[in-house]
Amino acid sequence: MKEDQETKNLTGENAHREISARLSNYPLAQQLAQEVYDFYGHYLCYSESRHLRSSIFTFKLQHAPVALQSAEIQLQLGTDHTAETLTHELLHLRLPMVGFPLGELVNIPFNLDSYAGEFLGMSQWALNLVQHEINRPSFIALGFNRNRFLSMPGEIMDYQGIYARKAREPYFSKLDFPYWCMEYLKHWCSARHGWDDHSLDQAEQALEWGSLLHPELRETLAAIRYWIEGGAFKTPHEYPQQVNFLLELMRIPKFVSWINLRLRFSEPRIPIAVRMNSSGALHFGPRLGASPDSR
Repeated sequence: MKEDQETKNLTGENAHREISARLSNYPLAQQLAQEVYDFYGHYLCYSESRHLRSSIFTFKLQHAPVALQSAEIQLQLGTDHTAETLTHELLHLRLPMVGFPLGELVNIPFNLDSYAGEFLGMSQWALNLVQHEINRPSFIALGFNRNRFLSMPGEIMDYQGIYARKAREPYFSKLDFPYWCMEYLKHWCSARHGWDDHSLDQAEQALEWGSLLHPELRETLAAIRYWIEGGAFKTPHEYPQQVNFLLELMRIPKFVSWINLRLRFSEPRIPIAVRMNSSGALHFGPRLGASPDSR
């Protein structure tokens, strides 16, 4: 299959066939792709293109009544790690299959409503971080190099320059504190997942300069590192409360509802969505907050 074709957009069996072809040298990853297709069926959507800036997964949900609309992968072509990246995204789709719920709604306080988009993006970033910690052992077990789990870190950040700009210009503290948490964790986790000392150096710079604006940042990030290394979030039962604990540490609004996906007992065996409250218990009431894309 050539990689210079136009963008492909496929669903169901056609999506599975294309995904499997991309993984032709990795039989264990092909088995994973089969399991994902067996669960999602026609809800599975796949697109690939050289024009994408990165690869992503997305769950699209209907909220009233709650239902799954699609489970999607968009794969960036033209890299030297296409199979690794595709498997990485498949592992994200696998998590709901083994009981990890999807974050659905976030409660944004009224006084922060104008920043809802930023906070919703942060909540999804935090979910992605946690899922990487859960998925990395599975990635290695599928036969891939542990150092290929994440893409190479991006541009070198000038955190001293960012600090200097913020020190002389007004900034919104409620967004800025989680920003520095995210910048530090982005690099710290890259180093944890196989990248070199450069990532650790960037993490330390983010911590050094961010702490000048937020002196409590060091203590918070020490608590987050301890939380990540403890791994209490790695079971489906603990996952909702543990993720919300991380969001609380980072001062990001928490999820107030989650979606559990399960296959119907009767034919057709398709995934159905069940809403749960903030702690992971079944919830039958009205919607409770704002919805980000689950990606």
